Amino acid sequence: MVKLQFDSNKQFKITLPKQILVAKGWKKGDEIGIQLNDQGDLILRKAGGKK
Repeated sequence: MVKLQFDSNKQFKITLPKQILVAKGWKKGDEIGIQLNDQGDLILRKAGGKK
């Protein structure tokens, strides 16, 4: 479970658990795309990945 946070720059942020990043092979500096599916769920994909 992740917690939605609001920072001093008036932006909302989420922090992903390290286990998810390790499983996905993502690392600091990777560009992650955000999409909404037909049900309104967020889909996160590393840029350059499959669509």
